[in-house]
Amino acid sequence: MKIHHAAAALLAVLLAGNLAGFPAASADEPTAHSIPGDVNADGACTVTDAVQLQKWLLCTPGTSLADPGAADLNRDGCADVYDLALLKRALLRSDAAPRLLWSDEFDGDALDPAKWGYELGNWKLDASGNYVTNGWGNNEQEFYTDQNTSVRDGILTIAARKEHHTDPVQGEYEYTSARLSSQHLFSTCGGRIEVRARCDAGKSLWPAIWMLPEDSVYGGWAASGEIDIMEGWGSTPEKICGTIHFGDVWPNNTYLTNDYTFPAGDSAENWHTYAVEWESGEIRWYVDDVLYSTQTDWHSAGHAYPAPFDQSFYLILNLAVGGHFDGIDGVHADPATFADGEKQFQIDYVRVYDLGGDFTPTPVTSLPLEAYIEDADAVLTNKDGETTITVNSAGTLEYGVMGLIRGKQVRAGETHTLSFDAASTAAREMIVTAEDASYTRYLDEKLTLSGTETHYSFDVTFPSDMPVDLKFQLGSIGDAASLPAHNVTLRNIRWD
Repeated sequence: MKIHHAAAALLAVLLAGNLAGFPAASADEPTAHSIPGDVNADGACTVTDAVQLQKWLLCTPGTSLADPGAADLNRDGCADVYDLALLKRALLRSDAAPRLLWSDEFDGDALDPAKWGYELGNWKLDASGNYVTNGWGNNEQEFYTDQNTSVRDGILTIAARKEHHTDPVQGEYEYTSARLSSQHLFSTCGGRIEVRARCDAGKSLWPAIWMLPEDSVYGGWAASGEIDIMEGWGSTPEKICGTIHFGDVWPNNTYLTNDYTFPAGDSAENWHTYAVEWESGEIRWYVDDVLYSTQTDWHSAGHAYPAPFDQSFYLILNLAVGGHFDGIDGVHADPATFADGEKQFQIDYVRVYDLGGDFTPTPVTSLPLEAYIEDADAVLTNKDGETTITVNSAGTLEYGVMGLIRGKQVRAGETHTLSFDAASTAAREMIVTAEDASYTRYLDEKLTLSGTETHYSFDVTFPSDMPVDLKFQLGSIGDAASLPAHNVTLRNIRWD
């Protein structure tokens, strides 16, 4: 039986998602480098292209196709609803179609503790819980609590409030808010990370959707990277930005960023979908499936590309108040912003999709060390597979020169193994310890190093749950204070 053209058109419309109609639209001739279906010309055919093509066929204002020729899947010289049906069918049948890895739709009436934890306070702490700086390193003015979130009607709300808050340790604050993290609960290496959100406007508000490394295998911030999916300025809600931080440990880090400006009359106060598509060697930023930034050029000092963005990162959602991003003087918040009450950052959902391929974390052959130098002259350098500590002067303290691995979580009764290879250009002693926050030593070994590289391995069992610091001490031990400048090299550092 023949199907009339009108009936065929109706069938294609139904297959394409119940469109009410479609415009006739001639496609450009496909170029030699076109990927069929890749209408946003980002090098891959994904669900993002299907969304973009559907919006274009519906004549959604501000929607365009970067490569219209790629839309003509049936090669009839016209990009239309038939092509959209073919694209959707191909994605459903293809292994390349994104697979949902993890999501939170914020159903129910409370935050899911299996997916999110609260990061509390105003102080930035190290992995052992020691004070590093206040204001989360950004001069932020809020105190983060576990009382500034709510879940209702499928929406997570983070509320920033002007209210006095006193903490017995961290002091007094005039603003509260919330910061949520999936650390130790969920992390991903690559994929499409997609968040639908909106935020109130107002000077000194700083909404952020971002990612940090689950394990800082290339060293402290920002040597191990940071991915900012969306950051907004409360004072200029007509734009947001997407950024990566990388390079070396602060202050020798750097970053790359691009802004997205909403169409006239629109802003971050309205609902929008923010996303990154993160593949090996390329990260792409989208607002409502419009590609606005692509980054491919980054580095991590001493490590091979694509480090640091070749490891697993976790998610953070927060609404900061004041600070260097949008504070009235780079520090303080504007109380006038809260004249009519609390300000809200609302999230409809968070979804993480697998983009396919074989992008997995690069194996790390040697854990990086953090430098601790006191009353001594030394330099620590991490690179692939090894750490070199140049000791110009060992000083007067046993612990005056150290390589550190902070905050390794252990459980009661667990036995862990610390192993490494070590050598020194001058014969000297080194003390290796595993210590809790009270400096109780569960491992305490004094080694004699020489020019011959030697392998060491130590087992240690812990009596209770705790974070422990691993320390390689190279200060004034034995006759080290009288030695000339020398290099100590540690390779293949592992904690199993």
